[in-house]
Amino acid sequence: MIHRSLNTYFHIVNHSIDSRKLFYDPGDYKTYLYLFKKELDYKVTVIAYCLMPNHFHFLLRQNAPEAISSLLERTHKRYARYYNKKYNFKGRIFRSPLHHIETPTENYLFNACAYIHANPVQAGLVGFPEEWEYSNFREYIRMRKGKLYSEQFLMDYIVNPEKYRLKVIDIARKKSMQRAFEKDSILF
Repeated sequence: MIHRSLNTYFHIVNHSIDSRKLFYDPGDYKTYLYLFKKELDYKVTVIAYCLMPNHFHFLLRQNAPEAISSLLERTHKRYARYYNKKYNFKGRIFRSPLHHIETPTENYLFNACAYIHANPVQAGLVGFPEEWEYSNFREYIRMRKGKLYSEQFLMDYIVNPEKYRLKVIDIARKKSMQRAFEKDSILF
C-alpha cells in the first residue's frame, strides 16, 4: 500500500481524464515540473520521471508515510488551477486514483527506470531518449545537472551511462516493433 510503506520504491503512472493532453506546449511541462519541485521535500526521493503529452511516469522512493500521495495531490491541485485557467477548462484533469506498482527487486527498479526513459522514443515523439527534455534521462547519462534525480542512485546503479543509454534505446525499439507487429499482423 502506497500510503503506509516506508523506504519503498513505487512506479507511479497517471493519465489525463478523457485521454486529453495534460501538456500542450513547453510552458505546460515546465510549469508542472516547477510546481512539483516546489512541493518536493526530503520525504520523497525522485529516481526517474518522464512527462508525456497525456500521462506521466515517476519512480519515487517514499521516505515518510503518505508522502507520495500528498506530494502528487498538492502538485496536481496547483497544476489543475493553472491548466483550467489557461485552457478554460473546469474540474479535475488527472485520473484518480494513481496507478502504482511497488518495485520488489533491484532488477525491477533498474528496468523500471529504463522503461520510463524509453517512453518518448517508443511513442515516436523523439528518435533518441536524450532528445526528450521532460524526463531525467539526461541526468542519467550525465548530459545535464538537474535537481529531480538521486545522485546516490546514479552512483549505485548507473555506473556506465552509455551502456544505460543503449539499454533504453533497445527497450524503446523492441516495444515499438512489438506494437507495430501487433497492429499490422494478420492472425491465421
